[in-house]
Amino acid sequence: MQFLLKPFSFVLFCIFFFCTVSLTSADTSIEEIIVSSDFRGASAKKSPQSLTIVTNDSIKNRAADHLENILNLAPNVNYSSGASRGRFFQIRGVGERSQFKEPLNSSVGLIIDGIDFSNLGLAGALYDVEQVEILRGPQGTNYGSNAMGGMVNIKTYAPTEEFSGKINFGAGNYDSFSQGLVLNGRLSETVIGRLSLSHNSSDGFVFNDFLNKDNTNNIDETSGRLRLLWTPFDDLSFDFSAIRLIADNGYDVFSLTHNRTTSSDQPGQDYQLSEALSLKVIWDKFDRFSLESQLTDESSDLAYGFDWDWSNTEAVGVRGVENNSRKRNGQGLDLRFLSNEGYEIFGGASWVAGVHYYDREVSLSYTDSYEYYEGPKDSSINSVYNTNRHAAYGQLDWLFDDKLTVSLGMRAEHFENNYINIENIALPGKLVGEVSDDLFGGKLSLKYQYDNNTMLYGLISYGYKTGGINADAYQKAAALKGEEPETLSIVKNNLIFGDEALVNYEFGLKGLYFDDALALNLSSFYIDRRNMQAKLALEISTGNWTEYTNNADGSYNYGLELDFTWQIRSKLQLFGALGLLKTKFGELYAYDDVNEVSVNQEGREHAHAPSYQYNIGVNYNFDEHLKLNIQLDGKDSFYFSTSHNQLSKSYQLLHAKLSYDQDLTSYSLWARNIANTEYETRGFYFANNPNNGWITESYTQLGEPRMIGISVEGRF
Repeated sequence: MQFLLKPFSFVLFCIFFFCTVSLTSADTSIEEIIVSSDFRGASAKKSPQSLTIVTNDSIKNRAADHLENILNLAPNVNYSSGASRGRFFQIRGVGERSQFKEPLNSSVGLIIDGIDFSNLGLAGALYDVEQVEILRGPQGTNYGSNAMGGMVNIKTYAPTEEFSGKINFGAGNYDSFSQGLVLNGRLSETVIGRLSLSHNSSDGFVFNDFLNKDNTNNIDETSGRLRLLWTPFDDLSFDFSAIRLIADNGYDVFSLTHNRTTSSDQPGQDYQLSEALSLKVIWDKFDRFSLESQLTDESSDLAYGFDWDWSNTEAVGVRGVENNSRKRNGQGLDLRFLSNEGYEIFGGASWVAGVHYYDREVSLSYTDSYEYYEGPKDSSINSVYNTNRHAAYGQLDWLFDDKLTVSLGMRAEHFENNYINIENIALPGKLVGEVSDDLFGGKLSLKYQYDNNTMLYGLISYGYKTGGINADAYQKAAALKGEEPETLSIVKNNLIFGDEALVNYEFGLKGLYFDDALALNLSSFYIDRRNMQAKLALEISTGNWTEYTNNADGSYNYGLELDFTWQIRSKLQLFGALGLLKTKFGELYAYDDVNEVSVNQEGREHAHAPSYQYNIGVNYNFDEHLKLNIQLDGKDSFYFSTSHNQLSKSYQLLHAKLSYDQDLTSYSLWARNIANTEYETRGFYFANNPNNGWITESYTQLGEPRMIGISVEGRF
């Protein structure tokens, strides 16, 4: 009943609002949005899949500077923290929640201007972003193994010919400040460019009473983007992008007292320095087809660490600090051919054919320094992980009698994941392993234009994710040298985990009604998760934790997604989104360290998969200058992990923004989480406090409290 109650109230509210507001057709049509992540840049209302486009206006209405501030706008999309930001995304209950020592291949990808930033959630800065495209369901044809559950695609503004620019300033509570600059225009007869720079800072919303500091969980993020578009000939263009991002954030959120007051003596860090380049070439010289290619290079230095006793030696007699430093280098090449109009094949099918290459190396330097009553113990790991992927893909689109469109897409991918453990103090020597396989993905969609207003579609899409080795868990267990036989047996039996496949069945409706004033999208889906990869936690020895991945069959996800935008009057717009989700594990055994037994999680819901979530809001223009935006988010409780059964609380968050536009200047007053609601974004369950007798209990990270600020923008 709880699954239906609040979403049902949401729908009733919408119906009541629709029925009690008089309609007018004057100047109320909704602007068309193009999906750039499609091969040919299709209209969102004609794309046969479930997706959400968060425009720049929507980003500004949330006063959002990072992806975590806007994900609640999309139905069935969640995120997990365990860091300074929400860095890991879940779509329809599919996605990772954290990364410690083990390598990670994403179920939900993150793309910025065609560059693969998957697993690098701190890169999700939103200044000077045109739109964020959230694609739900497998994107196997377009993106392969990094997008089994879906994709978050960030599209920044492209340069334009006319000289223009803007300057932004913002300030808020918790000593929050933001600055931004954009310069845009023509550089020569054939070159136009756009430069954007931004910086966000905040003390964070945690007070460390041991160090007497309020900035141990601070935000300090700087990003810069440069885009150059060179068009030497009418049929040839070069789109060059350069990105540099530095996030030097603190990480100090978990407390033995379960609040926003911590007592860590060695607060952690959440650092990312990323530099990326992209060159996209479009050549339209040939009659039959055009050629597109994109070459990318991304390099990142990452440092993530925390005080895992969440206190200080003076208070608990325990000291523990973990640090994970990574260097990551990734290179990609995508080359595709797209048919031109009039040169269709196979009975009138337009076509796309391409090849893709991606190589990424990640080196890890891990140290764990801890001290119990019996004395200090230290461990370290230096390892290298390389993933190499080669893929060929293609898509055919048949258009029949202006009503029916049939699309068939396929992708074949060969991957090799290589592991080298260079040094481990606990277990000297190298562990070298390789996991490789050939994987296939694709889709079959039917799109039917029922009338001028309504499009119906059906979709079967197939996604996949590579397998791997539980290297850290195996080495930690092996270091016990015969001790803890139950633990050693669990890990040895799960040294290698297999590929995962995901089959998505989807039906939907997209329509424009009331003289194009109402845009409505509705979809239903059923996901068959085959050989599902599930991350589990295991205490190798006292205070010595690790994670390992296992496979489970018989898991599934299904649900509904609704979103709409209704321009009721020229001054009034209503919008909303609703996601309903049901998930279920197949047979999966998680080891209960408290009772020392294996527990079958079959039938339980997946982690970070709330059964409902919604967003509803209004935009009201008092006049041509003064505007008001009010929004309400709601989310059901969800399990924090696969390894335990602790739940978050359900919650609702209220946001508002009042803005005033005058010629080339804008002023705004905004607030997020106006009611100062406490809600959780990450949770763990274990014994970590000797002062209460090492009782196993739940520890949670709280989300953003009430934030209030002002913003000013000047344009020229």
